[in-house]
Amino acid sequence: MSVDLPPGLLDSLAISAARVLVLKDVPDENGSWLVEPAGRQLVLRRYHDDATTEELCYEHEVLRYLAQAGWVVPDPAGELVRWEDRWYCLTRYVPGQAVTEEDAGQQRRRGRDLARLHLALRGLAGRLGQRAGWRAQHQGVTLQTAVDWPACVRALAEVSPRLAAWAEIATGQTQDALAAIGADALPVMVVHGDFASWNVHYQSGRLAGVIDFGLTHLDTRPYELAIARTWRAPAMVGAYRGELARFGWPLSDLEEAAIVPLYHAFRLDQISWPLAQGLRTGDYDLAAIERQLSRTGTRPP
Repeated sequence: MSVDLPPGLLDSLAISAARVLVLKDVPDENGSWLVEPAGRQLVLRRYHDDATTEELCYEHEVLRYLAQAGWVVPDPAGELVRWEDRWYCLTRYVPGQAVTEEDAGQQRRRGRDLARLHLALRGLAGRLGQRAGWRAQHQGVTLQTAVDWPACVRALAEVSPRLAAWAEIATGQTQDALAAIGADALPVMVVHGDFASWNVHYQSGRLAGVIDFGLTHLDTRPYELAIARTWRAPAMVGAYRGELARFGWPLSDLEEAAIVPLYHAFRLDQISWPLAQGLRTGDYDLAAIERQLSRTGTRPP
């Protein structure tokens, strides 16, 4: 049994595991363990230290909805448990493996699977609404409403005036580009939030399941394409478009126009994580910040 689990946690979950294997264990972030009680396979998930019950209940509602629709996802196999100031939950084990180095055919396969997932989620937005503390990417610089973007940029200026000035320019240009296409009219839906290749499992060439709904919230289809890293998988977008059109739900002209500016907005939002951490700790990953800024479509000052 892994010594990484807090003593007494498995007893509190009323399971007796013959074997526990660490899948991921990063301090202050999400962690997961493969647990095999009585011949079953489950995953014990530990949520990051800022996770709230409202956020987690939203995520679990999305997972339960998809599981009932026949999707293989890590839906809860028990209740949330609070242990040593962190939230834990047993979830379904999703078989198969990710294909992280995709050829064109595998990119197209993932595009069709994303379209199918969106079709399955299409009617859920009206029931769930927005996830607590979140907003759609075109509605603000950052997805999470608690992030004080101006304060983050001011603090960055004390460490790197050049990067802070770049961030301010990128913010203005990205917001102007979204306003120019009328992004306020973009329709939103429940999105996976990270449909990247490493979160989609395949087995014998077929979809086995989808994992990591930690970023699920209400957003747009163009945003989902950005965070699915489709710039690394150009064949994926065409297959996604084709599958949606086949089912009578093609991307609108506005959604097509939003793909590039929302990709730049997504890159800007990615900076909010190291900026918020730097604001708290004073320690900045300047290389990571510059790398993301270089992908916002904005030239450095």
